[in-house]
Amino acid sequence: MTVTKSKTKTTNSLRFKIGLFYSLLALLNIIFFTVMIFENQSDLLLKNFQFQSENLANKILADLQAIGLTEERNETFEVFRKTLKLYDINNFTIFAADGRTWHTEPETTTETKPLVSEALIRKSKDVSSDKEGSLFKARYSLDLNEEDFTVDFLLPLRSATGEEVFLSTHFNIASIQERLKQLYIQVAYAVVWGVVFHLIFAILVYRAIFRRVGLLEVASKDMQDGNLKTRVTWNFNNEDELDTLGHSFNSMAEEIETKVNTITRLNDEINQELQIGKEVQELFLPTPKKYKKFKIGKLYRPMREVSGDLYQYFYFDEGDGKEFYAFFLADASGHGVSAALVTVVMAMSLQGIMKENHDPIFAINFLGETIANRLQASFFATGVFVILDEPGKVKFVNAGHNAPFMIRPSTKEITYIDSSGPPLGMGDDIQYSLVEFPVEPGDKIILYTDGVVETPLKDDGGLYGLDRFANLVLDNIDKPNSEIVEIAMADLDLVHEEYKDDVSIIILEIPE
Repeated sequence: MTVTKSKTKTTNSLRFKIGLFYSLLALLNIIFFTVMIFENQSDLLLKNFQFQSENLANKILADLQAIGLTEERNETFEVFRKTLKLYDINNFTIFAADGRTWHTEPETTTETKPLVSEALIRKSKDVSSDKEGSLFKARYSLDLNEEDFTVDFLLPLRSATGEEVFLSTHFNIASIQERLKQLYIQVAYAVVWGVVFHLIFAILVYRAIFRRVGLLEVASKDMQDGNLKTRVTWNFNNEDELDTLGHSFNSMAEEIETKVNTITRLNDEINQELQIGKEVQELFLPTPKKYKKFKIGKLYRPMREVSGDLYQYFYFDEGDGKEFYAFFLADASGHGVSAALVTVVMAMSLQGIMKENHDPIFAINFLGETIANRLQASFFATGVFVILDEPGKVKFVNAGHNAPFMIRPSTKEITYIDSSGPPLGMGDDIQYSLVEFPVEPGDKIILYTDGVVETPLKDDGGLYGLDRFANLVLDNIDKPNSEIVEIAMADLDLVHEEYKDDVSIIILEIPE
């Protein structure tokens, strides 16, 4: 997988694409000019070859016509041989019209001289001067081989006795051969120069453009990886667009480093302040020592450092063996610091009013008026009071909060407690009512905030929901309350997409 990604990254690289495109253009350019040079020079060389062949044939004809050869290898033959040697012709055959070989050079060692080929005899008849119509025949035969610039030369001559004989030879024109060799060398030079030129140009382009682009790429990746001190460093003497871009990148990097450092410092300060706020907020949360007989199971998970959820426990000894227990759970609107401040106002107000008056209706009404008047309706909160002050009874005051429910383990019966009024802070003249329910020892009361039931799910995009939560508690109703809340939280962690609110759960068990 890594190799495939690396190959894909390489082929998508701008340097790779431009380099490949430039290499193809350079190759086509070298091939084109090489072919043009070779074709042009080849045409000139071929015309020169034809001209020199005709010229050389005429010279040989003029020089040999007056030499009267005999069938004997004598001084006349030596003159003939040396004359041809002047033209770099060292191999030839002299034969008669009937195909008998007179002389060969180099000389053959056989006693009987062989006949020449039938094709050569037929060809000799075409240039023979003894045949009728010889005035219109060619004085010699030249067969030009354009591939290797060699010549097959057939020349009719008169011997000393007046008999017609023929000179057959195969030779090359040294100047043409040398010129051909020079042409190949020039083409090779042209190719080498083309390669070197394009290579030098590619190096210059790389050094002028892609080296600096590469440095910018590396620096950008370093910035992406969190190295805010990275800068591009090269010689900024060109004063071109890339130098300007490099200066801009360095200025941008310096500005980003400064701002990130400032933000980091401020964030650290805010985190310190939030930590202090969390500790202050926790000071208002009750300790469960006086409430052990209710076997409280509690989950309190702020979405951020501080929470918009609040829970409070109240106990008062009213004398004559009567005891007053109240449990309060609230959820302020919003999240973070603003919601936490509302919970602090609520906690302070509740603790003050409950000490003076143990009436939860009075307390909840006073709390609603306080939030509405002091916060000018910018914030509101939902809350629910659970009061246990008489054996076999439980009382609820629900101010717009998520419906608490009770479960009787013996019958698996679930009872939901609806709201008895709007959320706290929606107005200062709202009156809430108290509802009563009979309870038995072992019955469980479940309080929760909307962070539980309104958590989005990652599978179907829906919400966790009250039915799922209630059924989960019911399925585990025989377990300890502390274990039930842990199971509920584990299920939330398993299926949630993200947490968008604080999560709080309180489970109370009616004591014996």
